Amino acid sequence: MRILGIETATKAASVAVVADGKVLAESVRESPQSFSETLMPQVEEVIKVSGAFDNLDAVAVSIGPGSFTGLRIGLATAKALAYAWGIKIIGVPTLLAMSYNFPKAKVVALIDAQKNRAYCQRFEDCSPLSELEIKTIDDTVTELEHVAGDFLLCGDVLHKIKVPLPPNVKLAPPNLRMPRASSVAVCAEDLGRVDNVMNLEPLYVRRSEAEELWERRHNLPCGQ
Repeated sequence: MRILGIETATKAASVAVVADGKVLAESVRESPQSFSETLMPQVEEVIKVSGAFDNLDAVAVSIGPGSFTGLRIGLATAKALAYAWGIKIIGVPTLLAMSYNFPKAKVVALIDAQKNRAYCQRFEDCSPLSELEIKTIDDTVTELEHVAGDFLLCGDVLHKIKVPLPPNVKLAPPNLRMPRASSVAVCAEDLGRVDNVMNLEPLYVRRSEAEELWERRHNLPCGQ
């Protein structure tokens, strides 16, 4: 099965083509330009390098949590490609896909949720050990001292950690800390399901800053 993977949950967009678990091509780019300008050139690049011009079976896309704008652009692109090419679309939770960077380890995946908080979830062997939560970054780290096992921390907030790491916690290698399109694609194949191209939505978890500001300005209760 040949899958085009798209990952736009953080500041670095990545695109990959994976065939039966083997990475044929991958592009990772952090650019001052908008993903709306750079994502399609990345798609064209990996398709050309991989030779997967007309034999893709599905497009897998990271659906969050993560950057609201990035997730919208990534999902819109994936939907357009799936519809135009007549192939399947598979939405992949971002934190689950991150655990696929370390398939034989205990992992804590962290994505920036702003205000010194992170979306966080624990995994072992690419299976969830906890529910997805939003916590302060330092609390997420310190509480691991009381959890059995050795953990790797990965994600885009590791530079914001201000507390000492517990003895059973290490930072993931720099080249494997961030979400990757190749992991999104491999995870999608393991999920063994297909989503509806019309109904698939991002997994935001919380409201955007713009929505929260609008509520405060209009004196509305949270979430009304």
